[in-house]
Amino acid sequence: MKKIKINGKEYFVEKETTVYEFLKNIGIYVPTLCYHPYLRPVGSCRICIIKDRGRYKNSCATLIEDGMDIETHTPDLIEARRWILQFLFGERNHYCMYCAVTNDCEFQNLGYYVGLDHFHFPTFKNIFELDNSHEFILFDNNRCVLCSRCIRVCSEVGGHFVLSEINKGISSLIVADGGIPLGKSSCVSCGLCVQVCPTGTFIDKYSMYLGRSWETEKINSFCFSCPVACGIEIRVRNGNIVKVLSNWESFTKGLICYKGRYLSVIKHRNVLQNRKHFRNVNIIQDSYLIESIRTKSSVALIDGTLFNEEIQKITEIFGTENTYCLYKINPKINNNKITFDELDKYDAYIIYGWNLDKDYGTIGSVIKRNYRLKNKKMFRIEEVKDFIKNSIFIYPACFEYINNKRFWEDEIVLPTNTNDIGVLKYIGNKYLDEELVKEFDKIFIFTRNSDVLPLYEKDCYLFTYTDRQIEGFKEVFLLPSEYEIDGTFYNVFNQLISVKSITKEGVL
Repeated sequence: MKKIKINGKEYFVEKETTVYEFLKNIGIYVPTLCYHPYLRPVGSCRICIIKDRGRYKNSCATLIEDGMDIETHTPDLIEARRWILQFLFGERNHYCMYCAVTNDCEFQNLGYYVGLDHFHFPTFKNIFELDNSHEFILFDNNRCVLCSRCIRVCSEVGGHFVLSEINKGISSLIVADGGIPLGKSSCVSCGLCVQVCPTGTFIDKYSMYLGRSWETEKINSFCFSCPVACGIEIRVRNGNIVKVLSNWESFTKGLICYKGRYLSVIKHRNVLQNRKHFRNVNIIQDSYLIESIRTKSSVALIDGTLFNEEIQKITEIFGTENTYCLYKINPKINNNKITFDELDKYDAYIIYGWNLDKDYGTIGSVIKRNYRLKNKKMFRIEEVKDFIKNSIFIYPACFEYINNKRFWEDEIVLPTNTNDIGVLKYIGNKYLDEELVKEFDKIFIFTRNSDVLPLYEKDCYLFTYTDRQIEGFKEVFLLPSEYEIDGTFYNVFNQLISVKSITKEGVL
């Protein structure tokens, strides 16, 4: 138990914490810039300075000590914060009128907080080249305040280690892979740097000028782009998705990949432009339409791009005996018992058949940061020669592995599509081969993934979610996207995940 004073009032502190965290918990606001609640504190910006027994200290990086006598808002502290911001505003291009994040910028808000109504020093300097090489991210070092948030989140959270700082003083700048354009670097487009940046240094190209955070509705949900089901925060304005952020409070602790942050949103916007070409159908609400078309000799083909509720409704219409999988599903995925948190406990990771960055990127982040920061081991299956203690084998469901000797203790089998485990739970591992097809006169295919579709010489009806014209089917219906309906699915860790619609009605 530590006894301290804050602004003349006594407090008792039981657990170890920083001065800033304790001040925040008791409701005393101290401005910060380089600090982020989910990153390691570095105390580089000095905005959060306080006085302890007459000495200036950074509150974000100073632990509580017994006997502290802290002052938070004395005239000299207020003046010091104002001058620090003056120097930062004058160092580079912070002419807010022409910035895409104006009115939605932490740095600008600090200027308002300390009462900056003019600059003592020249500003509006462009000394670094604008980097527009990245597909999703605009990178402008002229707006950087060198808080290092982007560097820390890229390494400590994402495990990518792409960003770093070079040079000194006014010439300091953030670079990718030592100094190459961001779009040509090893950046995996997770977008964490954009999310934590307190200025307009990193900006999402696809959300620019579509709505500031205070103009949007926040919906906490989960990503349906892959079986990990990262926690996400959807920002919606006038029924349209402005952007997707990662949710720091979810079980994935802020992790996200490019599929969830960018590709799902871009695909959603593209599809909305082409919806007029097709008839829109909700499997649950419009089940009468499916009933009116089907016959007693009809079969339904489904895959893991559907929610549990949609699968249930299809089995009610066609019967479980006439509902099949679009592809073979490895039943071992139903035995995944490892939680996301437990991934951290392993000393060795044996990887087969997938790219750590492009597939299941969040799992890849956990493995990469453990490999780099905690000196854990990572192997390809071909490299495993002897038993490795406390190891886990991670491989895709399509991998046919014949093992007569196990080198690992646990395993995770990665599903092909998001809700493959849900398909197994409701209809089992039933695949429609060519002989079985002959028994049915009508075939109904339900999938949101229209990249690879089987074609049969029968009346085929397709229920999908697509951004392109599809031929070869008697009729095509458009399903609502994963953003437009409420639903549940089972992720790779066998958790039942619930997602929320971006509209109150469920369909745009």
